[in-house]
Amino acid sequence: MTGYGEATATDRRHRVTVTARSVNHRNLDVAMRVRGPFRSLEPELRTAVAAEVRRGRVEIGVEVESAWDAADLDETDAAEEHVLRTVRRWRRRGIVNSELSAGELLSAIRALRSESGSAAADREERAVVIETCRRAIASMVAEREREGRVLADSLDGHLVSLRACVGALAARRNEVVAEAAGELEGRVGELLGTGGPLDPARLVQEVALLVERSDTSEELERLDGHLEGFKAAMEEGGAVGRRLVFLSQEILRELNTVGSKCRDLEMQRGVVEGKVLCEQLREQAQNVE
Repeated sequence: MTGYGEATATDRRHRVTVTARSVNHRNLDVAMRVRGPFRSLEPELRTAVAAEVRRGRVEIGVEVESAWDAADLDETDAAEEHVLRTVRRWRRRGIVNSELSAGELLSAIRALRSESGSAAADREERAVVIETCRRAIASMVAEREREGRVLADSLDGHLVSLRACVGALAARRNEVVAEAAGELEGRVGELLGTGGPLDPARLVQEVALLVERSDTSEELERLDGHLEGFKAAMEEGGAVGRRLVFLSQEILRELNTVGSKCRDLEMQRGVVEGKVLCEQLREQAQNVE
């Protein structure tokens, strides 16, 4: 399922922004983009993702900046005093001269700020990054859950239609069995009408052949069981996407068997309709975690 989450936090030195995106994938695939002095946290961030997500491609982006940015240099006395003290100190050290422009000053501040922030982050700052990542993941998961509720309604609709189709196949199957019995009686009459003795072995062979070709009761029973299992898995919740995909494949397999065994045109049309519905069900199930 798809989702997006974002979270920010600021400690005494850094401003942390974490984004989390997810798209459909058959397995869990985590891609990390960590900038700044916190690249060593990547294994812990992967663990945080795996604790909340079972399937999908998840992209985590971590941006770390200094908490004091150029945007904080507004027209306040505190900001002016800070800049003036920095300029005086740099002049005494011979770093800058009196002709330093405002743009050059801000560029120098950013450069020094970046160097000071490249040191190893302490435990408190690392905890801030991890917690911010968890909040971004939680936001992404909440969006995935909203999409999941919509997806569940769609799956329910396809399941109701598919069960109606299977029910129609089962009802038609009873009529087909009755027609097969009539066909069998006609075949027996033909054999008796030949004037010769009736071969019992031949009669048994004809009966077995007709039953094998027309009886789809076992397949229809298994179909009903798979549909019940699909509904139960949806109600169970959790990471059931793989099970739903497997059940949809089993439903399709049984429909194929019914289609290959029945010779009735109406049943064959019902099988085609059921296969279309099953494919729609499978496509939706692939989006479930």
